[in-house]
Amino acid sequence: MKGKTKRLLIFFIALLVANLLFFFFGGKSVGVSFNEEKFMIRDTASVAAVRINDLMLERSGGWMINAEYSVDQSLRALLFSILNRVRVQKPVDLPLESGIQVQIIGENPMEFTVWGNPTKTRTYFSMKDEEQVYQVQIPGYNEYLGAIFELKKDQWRDRLVLNESWRTIQKLELDYQDDLKEDLVIAFNKDFFNVEGIQQLDSNKVINYLNQFQYFQANEWVSRGRFQKYDSLSTMPALATLTIESINSDLPYLLEIYPQLPGDRIYLVMTYDESLFVVDESRMSEILLQNKDFELSD
Repeated sequence: MKGKTKRLLIFFIALLVANLLFFFFGGKSVGVSFNEEKFMIRDTASVAAVRINDLMLERSGGWMINAEYSVDQSLRALLFSILNRVRVQKPVDLPLESGIQVQIIGENPMEFTVWGNPTKTRTYFSMKDEEQVYQVQIPGYNEYLGAIFELKKDQWRDRLVLNESWRTIQKLELDYQDDLKEDLVIAFNKDFFNVEGIQQLDSNKVINYLNQFQYFQANEWVSRGRFQKYDSLSTMPALATLTIESINSDLPYLLEIYPQLPGDRIYLVMTYDESLFVVDESRMSEILLQNKDFELSD
């Protein structure tokens, strides 16, 4: 599920390089009979909101999605970079399509439609109330620009779940549903941490384990109703419950971790407020440990 988001972030890095080349070597064509900058937003700082179909990305202190969730800042930066650098490559003789409706709200409002060809190798824009279709591009970079407008609300959300480390965590409990699994309990005691039942503690393992919750991000949020299988899974008994007490919060963080579904390479997790997100099995394998895993080896 995170593939499109990851590709867009890679695209963002490549776009920065293309921007530098464009800055140094110039990008204006000579003798064209159309306005290359027709869809360009020169001053993105003046943009108050961007509506993409039924999604509203709005500047409200920080950028918010539909007044509910914080926007992923790297994706917002990518969107604004595209809006600032997009150029008309050429007018094309194509019929208008319904596409994705985009509205720029701010000092220089604009409304246009976005779609692509079937193979997603070309991006087309058309201005509202105009018949002409334009093929657009980023100078110096040949990529399907429409992908960012196709993201779902979950993919626009800031993926940060919690930001704690061994310096802020006071207690961590991992309570397994399976009685054959040993629960993990790590608690701070005066000078350092104790792991329940362990006499010879590997302190480096403890620090590394707790530090994985520093800037801990979801692979992707999963809204209710988007995937029936995850809606159903979230009503089943959890595989384990992770509880973290921190000096940064009056209330503990509570995460319910569910068993993997057959064929899945991700784990479903539910937060205390019943929001759902997924985490890849590689990262989750580093979380689902037991007390014995922290014993100092000879």
